Amino acid sequence: QRSPTFVDYISGNCDLTMSVAIDFTGSNGDPRKPGTLHHFSSVSGQLNGYEKAITAVGGILAKYDSDQMFPVVGFGAKYDGIVRHCFQVGSDREVHGVQGILDAYRGVFRTPLVMSGPTVFTEAIQVAAAQAKSRQQVSPLSYSILLLLTDGAVTDVEATKQVLASVADAPLSIVIVGIGNADFSAMQFLDDFESRSGMNRDIVQFVQFSKHEYDKTSLTRATLDEIPDQLVKFFTSRGIMPQEDKNFSTSKIVVEDYSEDCDIDLSMDYSADGEITLNGDQSAAYVDNSYGANVSGVHVMAPPSAGATAPGYNPHAVSAPPIHGALAAVPPPAVAASVPVQPAPTTFQVQVPPGVAPGTQLQINHPTTGQQLVVAVPPGVPPGGVFSVQA
Repeated sequence: QRSPTFVDYISGNCDLTMSVAIDFTGSNGDPRKPGTLHHFSSVSGQLNGYEKAITAVGGILAKYDSDQMFPVVGFGAKYDGIVRHCFQVGSDREVHGVQGILDAYRGVFRTPLVMSGPTVFTEAIQVAAAQAKSRQQVSPLSYSILLLLTDGAVTDVEATKQVLASVADAPLSIVIVGIGNADFSAMQFLDDFESRSGMNRDIVQFVQFSKHEYDKTSLTRATLDEIPDQLVKFFTSRGIMPQEDKNFSTSKIVVEDYSEDCDIDLSMDYSADGEITLNGDQSAAYVDNSYGANVSGVHVMAPPSAGATAPGYNPHAVSAPPIHGALAAVPPPAVAASVPVQPAPTTFQVQVPPGVAPGTQLQINHPTTGQQLVVAVPPGVPPGGVFSVQA
């Protein structure tokens, strides 16, 4: 009998969920200075290192998430003198879409945080593992992916190894993305960690973003290199087989809005010990402690209230311009008496059916007009993957 594949699980009722953890340690540099990893450019469309990685790598992994709702946590920031190694980012427990991740990430810089250290993401991993196990108790074919973004090596390698070994039995894969051009050689312990540590399965993939930043195919390959095997090994080792999905469509189409990035005003000082302090007056990071309920001693922490005058209001910050979806931003075409009005093009996504290779032509229906279209699967998009079409 043929062994099940990744595509079999994706098309067989496997519920994939992505969560995100973001590094807010001081080693990322002063966000006010151009070229630092958390700097927000005043030039429209120019993204910083984290925004690029969230958009690119997050966009790759998000295509496999069915509900497009993502928990986002941060680590390495200090609130009221306490370093938080796992705090919720954004006012909601989960955010919608890659744009929601970007908005939550940018909102952190309107809070009174101190970019501190050390670089510890063991708590973020433990919380992600606890969430993954909890979801699988409800749905046996549930699997989670943690996208962890960091600018440098972990402070305590041995503690990180121990945590990775302890969560190897969770339905979880971890993609750690190195942001910037730092020396990531200290992170090489992640390579072949399974065989050297005695773990029963590999759960970690390290990707240096700068090496693949300008090659989408290469970035996709590096990001997804190990996840399919990790997922299949987890389920098959437990005798969990794919199920027939009677509702699975060979061409799932989703109309998706996408908003351009907005400007964020930062008001920051240096403390006496050189830490970067943001002078916000309200907290945008909240907590649902049920995140860590199943992990002893681990909680997703929220910064204490800093006397906000109104939810979402910071008197020291310049209000960001409203964000509009890409489709809403397209002006209506001019109307002439003898010239028919052409509707604005719609951008939508097409999911590649199982067994279909790049270059294959697919017949789909336009989600708005119902018109039949023929499109070719782009290079580098695997079965189960998603690509955008504008028509």
